[in-house]
Amino acid sequence: MAWETALLKNTHHRTYKNCLDLIDAYSDFAPWWERVLLAIYAGVGPPLARCFGSNTKNLWRHADAIVGDLLVASGMSPSEVAKSLRQYVRLKREEDHNLSFEKARESIYDQPFYPLVTHFTLAFQPSAVARMRFVRRIVESVPSSTANVADLGCGSGAMLCEVLRVRPTWSGYGLDISETAVNYARRLAAHKDVAARAQFQTGCLMNLPFASRSLDVLIASEVVEHLPNPERVFDELSRVLAPGGLLLVTVPAESHTPAHLHALNSAADLCGLIEQAGLKVASVETKWHVSYGDDRKHIFAVAKAGWESVPDLEPAYSFLLPQISSAASSGILSS
Repeated sequence: MAWETALLKNTHHRTYKNCLDLIDAYSDFAPWWERVLLAIYAGVGPPLARCFGSNTKNLWRHADAIVGDLLVASGMSPSEVAKSLRQYVRLKREEDHNLSFEKARESIYDQPFYPLVTHFTLAFQPSAVARMRFVRRIVESVPSSTANVADLGCGSGAMLCEVLRVRPTWSGYGLDISETAVNYARRLAAHKDVAARAQFQTGCLMNLPFASRSLDVLIASEVVEHLPNPERVFDELSRVLAPGGLLLVTVPAESHTPAHLHALNSAADLCGLIEQAGLKVASVETKWHVSYGDDRKHIFAVAKAGWESVPDLEPAYSFLLPQISSAASSGILSS
């Protein structure tokens, strides 16, 4: 057993078996300095976070559930998962920034570690946890009992599965350029008991395989910056969004990740892209996140197509529509 795992098992963290098993396995591949940082993050981070009002038990419980889902969907052992994650860490450290789209596809999106990385970040990466909470709060605030939602650049499919879990009468579509990710997402949806309402397929945001005005809620989280033509992406998002529909966008600002082709400098840059596509910005916020391996600044935005907002929703989301139009269940996917 690794020394950091032995230490954590002497604290209340011992109840989070999935996390400890993965930490133990990761220690076989990580250099000593990463292990020290991980131990400090796990040991000092929680009491420090509590000083700022965070419920660290909920955070660890959430992470343990995510890692458990990851192990089931991947069909891998903790050691196999840890080895795959190390491949991405090594690539991120060694590759030049701003890989071309095709090179990023070859080196990252088509690799077995890709869906594992996109899923794992939701367990421990502060910005990813914040994105999931952001999306969940928005969709919970939409009063429509039926809706068609699409997660574009869905990666592991975890975000769409969570949306369908909290909205059990909605239907969802997941799109990713990676066939490996799409297959992973299908397994995760089956594990989360939402497969009957989720369809996953390969595709690209620059040429969406959906009929015009067919989707009520679009999620484009941490994907626009990966594509060579963001203007084209937002034109496509505007095309498929139904009148009164909502677009949820998150992007990193000032990012230095190899696969990111674009780095926005401010919320104004994102708002400009949204408005240029004919959509109206309903809310935009910049959030800072400090953590190992995380981009330090992210922009969260909600945009809408068409109708004006009305009151009587949760105060924090009063800009949301009281009723979003539900597209017909047929004819959503373009031929």
